Amino acid sequence: FGSSLFGSGVPRALGLQAMPVGPDIIDENPGTPSTAAAATPEEALNTEPQDESPTKTSRGCLFVQEVRTTVRGSLREARVPTLFSLVVGMVLIALYYGGGAATRPAFDALAELKSETGLWFAVVSTCLFGGVLPSMVMAATGGLQRPYGVNLLFNVVLWALLGLCVDKLYELQGILFGDQQDAPTIVRKVLFDQFVWNPFLSVPFLAVTFRWRDFGFPIRKGCQDVLRPSSLSLAYCSTLLTCWGSWIPGTSVVYAFPEVLQIPAFNIILFSYSIVISIISQRASSRGGSPPAQQKCGEPAQDVGGAV
Repeated sequence: FGSSLFGSGVPRALGLQAMPVGPDIIDENPGTPSTAAAATPEEALNTEPQDESPTKTSRGCLFVQEVRTTVRGSLREARVPTLFSLVVGMVLIALYYGGGAATRPAFDALAELKSETGLWFAVVSTCLFGGVLPSMVMAATGGLQRPYGVNLLFNVVLWALLGLCVDKLYELQGILFGDQQDAPTIVRKVLFDQFVWNPFLSVPFLAVTFRWRDFGFPIRKGCQDVLRPSSLSLAYCSTLLTCWGSWIPGTSVVYAFPEVLQIPAFNIILFSYSIVISIISQRASSRGGSPPAQQKCGEPAQDVGGAV
């Protein structure tokens, strides 16, 4: 009241201090903004603590960018063997179903060989098309890591083991869905293969195993780097996207053949996939901060471990 009648000087001279009401708040520090003057009761009730969602969003965007860059660069380097394998797969389908008596004896002989040798055919042919031949191509183009002998042995053992597993997978799907080559059966097998087998079994195994190779096959020391969650997530997502890009059309070709010819068709496409997945792993490990001795993919080491 005194402030409104006599100005602010009289109450202060009498030793009185005016009570600020409503918007007539006296800011003792005019250089700093007053939150009490700026906020109405409604705004004060609706005030919520700020979260770190922009930071999380930026980290997520960085991770997506890393995956996209890794997959795109690797597919660019392996585009020739990829196109070769897909073209050969389509040619095999055309020859099998359209070649008639001219080509059917060759397929029958291959099917008979597979039936007689069983698992050995799957193991030997898969380590050849997934391990030996791709390793030779990568060595010729500078993509195979040193020492060559150790990495060649790694590829041979890895794909021989996976050949055995894939052969049993095809047998299991024959039991579950039948051995017909009609569209519904092919679709069911492709869905099971790509959305059960790959994301939960095959791709996690490949991501960890190839990172173990990229870090120099550590036994105890260094295993924590192989299993670092952020870098392993990058390797897993890059591998899974590459797998879907290669094997959704690839398994559509494979399951168009009878079960006894599925492993040979699988190996034709595996030749390019083995090269692509090896490059993918090297790039992902390099972007996740792999040891300098293991960086053969031509990418600078960028530790994005804190970005995920």
